Amino acid sequence: MKWQKASTRKWAFIGAGIIVILALTYLEINALVVEDTKESIKIGFIGAMSGGSAKYGAYEAVKLAQDEINAKGGIGGKRLDIVYEDGKCDSKEAATAANKLINIDKVKIILGGHCTPESLVIAPLAEKNKVIMLASITSNPKLTTAGDYIFRTTPISTVQSPIIADLLYNKLKKRNLAIIYEQTDYAKPIAEKLKQEFENKGGLVFVFESYSPGTIDFRTIILKAKDSNADSLFISAQNPDSALNIMKQIKEQGINIQLAGNEGASGQVIIDKIPDLYEGFIAAMPAYDEKNKETEKFIKAYQEKYGQKPPFGINTAESYDAVYIVSNCLEKFGENIDKIKQCLYGIKDFDGASGIVTIDDNGDAIKEYNARIVKNGSFVLLS
Repeated sequence: MKWQKASTRKWAFIGAGIIVILALTYLEINALVVEDTKESIKIGFIGAMSGGSAKYGAYEAVKLAQDEINAKGGIGGKRLDIVYEDGKCDSKEAATAANKLINIDKVKIILGGHCTPESLVIAPLAEKNKVIMLASITSNPKLTTAGDYIFRTTPISTVQSPIIADLLYNKLKKRNLAIIYEQTDYAKPIAEKLKQEFENKGGLVFVFESYSPGTIDFRTIILKAKDSNADSLFISAQNPDSALNIMKQIKEQGINIQLAGNEGASGQVIIDKIPDLYEGFIAAMPAYDEKNKETEKFIKAYQEKYGQKPPFGINTAESYDAVYIVSNCLEKFGENIDKIKQCLYGIKDFDGASGIVTIDDNGDAIKEYNARIVKNGSFVLLS
């Protein structure tokens, strides 16, 4: 009987121990739930996580910044929680994502869009609901007047058009231009402004042709440019893959004229695929110095995390900077949206990975632009 009583006591102790362990586990789990729900700051993200525009690396850059901030203790001791939505650089997808973030997730700050088709459809929804929107890789002039809660880390795209027009006409003495552009809210205004500026200088635009997103065969348009005897050709692209296909097909047709393009047509990740195609290619871009301290630090961290350099240089860096700009405002003012809005309007000479960022009274980023040319597979300043 003694061994039976001892055995009973033994199992009673074990049972009690299990109950204690379960209770402690329950408390730990609940503590984590409390941490997740009450000790975090939740904001949203909308950007291309799939499709051609995912090559810009916006999601990766934002995730990198989020991880860095949380590793350093978060924002005022609270973890930064970002709800990610794939906008696919598509207006319908972005609208669905924005409605979810605003009405279901109840976020008051959205990072994005991360391309113009996303941002133009998100802006009115954010403005109506008094949700702050901080876009990147978004340069359409229409966003300037989109509302009081709308900001971006990108300069207006058409700033580059007069620079390219002057470069082609006055510096390179080109007189007959062909322009090929993607039919999107980002690529079209650049092409239209370039046409206007080049013609104002006395040049002629022999070809002004658009193509739909997703197009892969450009031979008909390229033959028009070839037959027109244009001495220069400008590509305004949204999807980097389309620009690469155009460049390949230009070479196949044996066209040997001055080539130029916007940022969408000339990312380093695209140039790296076939460097010879881009030798002598010119573009006007915001100033971006890879030797700048903050830029250098970003490039190193991105490379360590993803195994490659930031694929679109300054564009990828803009998305990274947006997280830190918002986080700095949250650090100062908590989640008071009115004060965060004023904080964003007050951004002056922010020293970021994308360079020096100032946000003007319209919520637009102000940055210096300069002309560049591809030499030996990389862009260098064009004197």
